[in-house]
Amino acid sequence: MVIGYRLYNEAASTKQVSAAAKNLLLQLVKKYWAAEPQRISIENSDSGAPLLSVNGHPVYCSLSHKSGCIAAAYSTTSSIGIDLENVHTRKDYHRIRDYYKDGFLAGSALTKSDFFHHWTLAEAFAKASGVHLLSVLESPLHIQKHSAKYFQIEPFLLCAYQSPASKGEEAVSIYQLDNDNQWQ
Repeated sequence: MVIGYRLYNEAASTKQVSAAAKNLLLQLVKKYWAAEPQRISIENSDSGAPLLSVNGHPVYCSLSHKSGCIAAAYSTTSSIGIDLENVHTRKDYHRIRDYYKDGFLAGSALTKSDFFHHWTLAEAFAKASGVHLLSVLESPLHIQKHSAKYFQIEPFLLCAYQSPASKGEEAVSIYQLDNDNQWQ
């Protein structure tokens, strides 16, 4: 799995952020694809999920954004999902935590850190599996934890979930696109 992220204008509209996330995915594929891609396209599925095609072949992908950061990922081996959350948010997570303590939070210490690790995993898993988020939130995520990787991008937490592939675990590479449009 290849992941790219970029700190982004917090004042941008939803439409601008969505376009920027798709553009980030295009730039990521152009930079890190094994061979120079000839044709890259991104469409939207009926549910709004991105559908990436490289040289006429479908490629697994996922996008996420929060105010101040966008992220994109692709994989050639298995379905993936990524999710970003600002862990310094002022949102009251206690109500969600209390409601789902027997669901996706089952077995956790119910700390703020545990909440965000479980929440980002739930969203990433929902994207990778195509299961509605509310259904994911109602079930424990014990098995899915083994297929998740976490990255701290202050003040954000990024969870990358990859469906178990038949070829074993795929390496995860993460890159930042800086303000000068250079990959780090």
